[in-house]
This record gives sequence, structure tokens and C-alpha cells, in this order.
Amino acid sequence: VITENVRTVVIGAHALRIICVGFLVSAVSVTASGALEGLGKGTASLVISLCRYTVVILPIAVVLCRIMGANGVWHAFWITEAITAGISVLVYRKAVKRPQ
Repeated sequence: VITENVRTVVIGAHALRIICVGFLVSAVSVTASGALEGLGKGTASLVISLCRYTVVILPIAVVLCRIMGANGVWHAFWITEAITAGISVLVYRKAVKRPQ
């Protein structure tokens, strides 16, 4: 469906600019999650996915929405990706720890 409503296009373009920042950082968590899944470490992969899709984003979106309105929800995406990238590094290192 294509819209000709100028306001919708402007709001959508603004939201995409904000959300796109998160795409750069999301590569860390997506790669870590996929690698862990491939290594048979499904639980560790699940932890990363849950952080991205529920545990981190929901509280951040609720708080930022109350502070910033709809823009807060858009900012919650990149903030979640940044936090989850850090969590992903920790989860990956713990799950793929080499025996000494």
C-alpha cells in the first residue's frame, strides 16, 4: 500500500532515520546469536534474542514514550541494539569459553 499522505511520509522518514542507527549495531547481536545457534548453544542464542525483542526494548520503549512521545519508541530501537550488543559479547564469551 502506497500512501500519498505527506504527514505519514514525513513521520515515517523521521522514524526510519532514527531506527537505522540501530541497524549498524545490530550486526553484533545477530551474528553472535546466529553463531551460537550454529554451535549448538541454543539457550545462549535465546538469551540474546529475548533481550532484543522483549527484555530490553519493552521497558525502554515505555519509559521513553512517556518522556518523548512516539519519538521515544523510535529511539528505544537503537538504544536496545546498543545494550544488546554488549550483552551479546558477554553471553558469547561465556558460552564459547575455551578450556584452559
